[in-house]
Amino acid sequence: MWLPKMRELKEAFGSFFSAPYTTRFPLKEEVDLPDGFRGKPRYDADTCVGCGTCAQVCPPGAIDLIDEPEKGMRTLRVDYNRCMNCGQCEEKCITGTGITLTREYVLVLTDKSAAEAFEAVQKPLLVCEICGAVIGCNDHLAWIKTRLGAKAYAHPNLLLWTQEQFVPAGPAETKSRIRREDQIKMVCARCRYRVVVADEF
Repeated sequence: MWLPKMRELKEAFGSFFSAPYTTRFPLKEEVDLPDGFRGKPRYDADTCVGCGTCAQVCPPGAIDLIDEPEKGMRTLRVDYNRCMNCGQCEEKCITGTGITLTREYVLVLTDKSAAEAFEAVQKPLLVCEICGAVIGCNDHLAWIKTRLGAKAYAHPNLLLWTQEQFVPAGPAETKSRIRREDQIKMVCARCRYRVVVADEF
């Protein structure tokens, strides 16, 4: 019975006098990260267009898309408590660089609701002038317009958005019913359909 204990003592003394098996992390980070390492995702406020693709493809649902039409603002927020660093958000990003995985992987917090546990970006939001529904973000419309080129001017919303970059339009007058003149308003697809169907003078 004493032989197993002697082996344990031998192993214990050998470990005590030998070099440590672990690193001095986080006092001294000695990790050599390989290429393609998937760390914490971060938004680039300059290239993110606020389309929300990242929130739709996130498997654990770690990205929240929060629309505030009354404030005209959209917030995309990554919750690192739920993120599994899979890289789907980076792979499916329509701009390619709106959200990217960094080489940061340390997240030691005592409070899961701390600011360090989240990454967020805010974008100005466009809403329908008739019903108040969300149309999209300013930056997203600009990205679509660039992709379409000259064809963008065939869409009333894109044409109106381009004109407002030079001459800001005032607030639209609210009417009792939809009329043909609502064609030149920033409206959602449902209301534009109603404008075309009603076609009243």
